[in-house]
Amino acid sequence: MNRRKLTQNKRIANERDNRIGLVLSIHHAEGIDNPSNYPSVFNRNIYCVLFWVYPDDQLATEFVSGSPDLAWNQKYCIELDESRDCRFLHVEVLRCGSSSESNPGTSNGMKLVGRAKIPLPDLSGKTEGRYGLVRLEEDGYKAEGHITLSMKLIKIDQS
Repeated sequence: MNRRKLTQNKRIANERDNRIGLVLSIHHAEGIDNPSNYPSVFNRNIYCVLFWVYPDDQLATEFVSGSPDLAWNQKYCIELDESRDCRFLHVEVLRCGSSSESNPGTSNGMKLVGRAKIPLPDLSGKTEGRYGLVRLEEDGYKAEGHITLSMKLIKIDQS
């Protein structure tokens, strides 16, 4: 069978046919700004989750209020670029607007209250879990709080 006959009426596969997406669901966080540890932080603060696979392509959840337990229940799809390092999901829980002059946060009003670096699942797998967060303190890092999320990698349909 010659090549022309074999490829006739067939579409040649290219690299864009194998695009991969990360489906991410951010459920909730707990133990954030626990009032017993941070009495100057009040429940009227709002929080968001900043997340990324690539540092130059960061996304954020909507803002929610409360503390120490927060719920987002939001779902996202991030297209992955296989030519770049895409082994981890980075998440940061941020407090927006400070309720205390002694803890003003940054110049933009955001204060990092927890972060995690989570391995992405295998292509055919799904990961769901509760991941520990670390918080930057004056004398180093402190393990505090958890975030619950689920992830799966999917092939993105080209049609």
